[in-house]
Amino acid sequence: MKAASSKNPNRRRFLGQASCSAIGTTSLLSALINLRLTGSLAASDGMDGDEGYKALVCVFLAGGNDSFNMLAPVDAAVGYPEYRAARQSVALPESSFLPLGNPLPAPDGRTLGLNAEMAELKSLFDQGKASFVANVGTLVEPVVKADLVNGFANLPLGLYSHSDQQLHWQSGLPQSRTPLSGWGGRMADLLRDLNGESGVSMNVSLAGVNLFQSGSATTLLARGGDNVPEIRNWQEYAFRHRRAALESMLEEEYQSAFARSFAASKREAIAASAEYRAALEAIAPFETAFDSTNVLSTQLKAVAETIAARNGLSKKRQTFFVEVGGWDHHSGLENHPAMLGQVSRAVGQFFNAMDELGLADRVTLFSASDFGRTVTPNGRGSDHAWGGHHFVVGGAVEGGKVFGSYPSLELGNHLDTGRGRFIPTTSVDEYVADLALWMGVSPSNLTEHVLPNLSNFHDVLADGPPLGLMAGGA
Repeated sequence: MKAASSKNPNRRRFLGQASCSAIGTTSLLSALINLRLTGSLAASDGMDGDEGYKALVCVFLAGGNDSFNMLAPVDAAVGYPEYRAARQSVALPESSFLPLGNPLPAPDGRTLGLNAEMAELKSLFDQGKASFVANVGTLVEPVVKADLVNGFANLPLGLYSHSDQQLHWQSGLPQSRTPLSGWGGRMADLLRDLNGESGVSMNVSLAGVNLFQSGSATTLLARGGDNVPEIRNWQEYAFRHRRAALESMLEEEYQSAFARSFAASKREAIAASAEYRAALEAIAPFETAFDSTNVLSTQLKAVAETIAARNGLSKKRQTFFVEVGGWDHHSGLENHPAMLGQVSRAVGQFFNAMDELGLADRVTLFSASDFGRTVTPNGRGSDHAWGGHHFVVGGAVEGGKVFGSYPSLELGNHLDTGRGRFIPTTSVDEYVADLALWMGVSPSNLTEHVLPNLSNFHDVLADGPPLGLMAGGA
């Protein structure tokens, strides 16, 4: 399959992105991790040497998804009346939800329902290919309402701030506003030596440079959904003399260390672009149809193409980052179901493409967002809150379940910090720990290098994965 190419790709943007080694050249782990030592640490510390391919795809819903209108209690006796009373003017009719069925996923007997616009995700749930994780949020350590009220709680910085919470979700370090790496990047530092020789990064973003994939030893390749980064006119015959001159400049032996480093990075970027494009041109077209009018579908199609080219890129491990904005519904929440429908259709198309490649059980897609939103409305919308609900999709997922604890929607309960801003009962660390373990990070490396706060919530060395989200554990 040939990836679509922009007629006017931006040379400066490509060079900046393709040669970027994420955010900074050092990280929280720099005192512990050498550029080549990380993969050896992972391989020698409990990894099983599995040669099979695995990839994680992060779908970031930027702005704060109102997930209480995505996944809601719908039983007539308790759940739906409680939901209706709490959500008031933004409550959806009971018919707007598809019950998740029996056995009842909520431990207190409530039946949960998925927004009816998400039919594809409901089908995957029914097939055992998708699950949900309830009331997830950023935490430094477990928090109880009394400590928060009395000012004793150790809270994430900027608790209801978009920029802070996006940073914390992606870094796994909510006690810091200046992290230099993300949990996905630190994971990639440990796993990169499982890949073969290639100039193309194992971390590919369809949404620009991000913290999630930023590591100390791994770089990030950023591209658009409908084009592959390249230098304009580079391969055209009419450009040959200028190309030769530029190549000559890049091959010069410069006295300045900065100039040598700059030239080397540009040579690597040019080579990586050519390698990436060649690998994409070698793959067959998908039978799965992706919706070109759906922003997320376009991004996930590019992810699917890159996964299809994995052998040409010598990859056994990859991470991907895609993002869709517009979820900050202080008003206009009536548009929310249609947005959820777009997400569901894109995810369904992506799963079908992975099934077509025979990789449905080797690729796991998961959602993330800034935060949950208030259960109570502010009129036609809801405001910034804390805990929210997420979905995980893939053949390796322990499917058809709701993990974590779905909170009571009764206002003023032991988790409610005001207006239905619920204290998370599952930390981001616990949520993503299962994913990192599945990718092949050892338990000791997970707590020491990837998620340093995880031990505040769960002893992964003694008790295994925190949630059991993946079939067969890690």
